Amino acid sequence: MPDDNRKETLRDRFGASVALATPFYANGDIDWARFAAHADRLFAQGIGVVTAFGTTGEGASIDPQVRARLFEEMGLRGIAPERLATCVYGCSPAETGRDMARALEAGAAAILLEPPFYYTDVTDDGVCRWFSEAFESAGTACRDVILYNIPQLTDVTIGPELVSKLREAFPQVVAGVKDSSGNWDHTARLIAEHKDLAILVGHEGHLARAVRLGASGTICGVGNFAPELIKKLARGENDPRINTIIEYILANPVVPALKALLAAQVGDPEWARVKPPLVDFHPGPKSSEILTLARQDQ
Repeated sequence: MPDDNRKETLRDRFGASVALATPFYANGDIDWARFAAHADRLFAQGIGVVTAFGTTGEGASIDPQVRARLFEEMGLRGIAPERLATCVYGCSPAETGRDMARALEAGAAAILLEPPFYYTDVTDDGVCRWFSEAFESAGTACRDVILYNIPQLTDVTIGPELVSKLREAFPQVVAGVKDSSGNWDHTARLIAEHKDLAILVGHEGHLARAVRLGASGTICGVGNFAPELIKKLARGENDPRINTIIEYILANPVVPALKALLAAQVGDPEWARVKPPLVDFHPGPKSSEILTLARQDQ
């Protein structure tokens, strides 16, 4: 059986968590000083753990060797590793396992692990074998893995049955699921069947409802510029502002629009820069309304 104490600890730490946006210089390099300062700003507003290099953080567009510098670079700027989770990508389970092992050795709070995303029409059995090989490659110290369900980008759905298989085979490894499918029925099934894990909701509009059913919380992008609102939702409290904010973001290129909002909020246009294949977004007058909503309780 899973270690309930460890899982409960992870559930507590990942109540309101933010998927960090990543700041870039004009040449595409990561601006580590801005990155650390942003994390510190969120910690000061009550966010416990942040996650680097997820979808919002454009991790798939960043050289893996650069992503591997996360804990060293952030540590030099005073960010403790236990306050940092990192997203790991890969199509080779051996390479993915090595990347996980490196982050865990550095003291990562958790690993947000994407499934393989190249081959399509794969089966649960095949995906289960891939995860199994990745965990085995990471070694006996593999721990605190949050499975990342985002089928609109990976074409792989991580459902309750697959989670059950992996938990049974690796009870000390699988600690949670981040569901960014935006499919409420799918989220509700994950909560119903795996409530003791850290079930984290990527769709902020579903967050309060999910928490009331037993979800742990979220790792989300809106928290970059509206952490107080996300904290409220992660307590299970409804707030209609989130629907307006989400509607705006989903009507535009999601990551560029979110970074443009962050740039406008902190008065730093450097934050609006994105890496290819994304392109910079130039917000219209509606963005001012969105930022006004986000500022109401900050």
